Amino acid sequence: MEIFQKIPILIFFFFIAIGAYIFVYLLKNKFSKERYKNLCQRIKTWLIIISFFYLGSINKLSMIVLFSLISYLSLIEFLKLFDVKITAEMKMISILIIGSNYFIIYRNMLYVFYFFVPYITAVASMFIKKKKKIAVSFFVSVYLISFISYLVNIKSGISLIIGYIILIELNDVYQYITGSIFGKRKIAPKISPNKTLEGVVGGIIITTTTIFFLNIAYEYKINIWMGPIIAILGFLGDISISYFKRKVNKKDSGTILAGHGGMLDRVDSLIFNSPVILLMTLYL
Repeated sequence: MEIFQKIPILIFFFFIAIGAYIFVYLLKNKFSKERYKNLCQRIKTWLIIISFFYLGSINKLSMIVLFSLISYLSLIEFLKLFDVKITAEMKMISILIIGSNYFIIYRNMLYVFYFFVPYITAVASMFIKKKKKIAVSFFVSVYLISFISYLVNIKSGISLIIGYIILIELNDVYQYITGSIFGKRKIAPKISPNKTLEGVVGGIIITTTTIFFLNIAYEYKINIWMGPIIAILGFLGDISISYFKRKVNKKDSGTILAGHGGMLDRVDSLIFNSPVILLMTLYL
């Protein structure tokens, strides 16, 4: 996808963000001051994230580098959640595994990619302490998240990655806003007290509508059923990370992203969506 062809989708995203900001402003009396401030911060951070993906969409290598950075930051946060000491040795091992994983993706070695991280982390965990916690950290932060980046190897793959990332990020905002306004039925109050059935349903409906719009306006060919899939898997990813955070009594995985917490808090919706998106794209 040529650089100038990406501009319309980013303009669309920009106006969605502005619209969300105006929507939140008009209904600010329905939110507490803290919730209103948090919503505004989330929207601003949302724009920053998309700006980084714009830079990442310049070519195949830049997208791989961007995902490598995302995986590294997410991994460090995950390890800290488990109180794993981040030594120089651990950083070197992390960089080596992440670099190898994304080099395999860059070289389009699909079946090597499927088995590399699970195999290498299983072997490495035999010789280190807290092996289960470290294995889970690598599996989630490096392996599962990286699936969607493999789309760089197919025709118009970078464009598709941008489209899916926008949908996943939008779904998070849709669920958060509709849940904040209409939410009554809590789904998992002990794990994530702000998650409601109304928020998930709102995400499903509006995300599906957004896919319909993208397919018409920007000639994407995303299956309309991806709306419910993205919304439900995004919710499950969020709940999963919330579970780990609650176990260690932490609200956020980090502080790098204003309004969202850490990198892991922002990419949790990718955890289950990423492999499903790649597998459905390649085989269906």
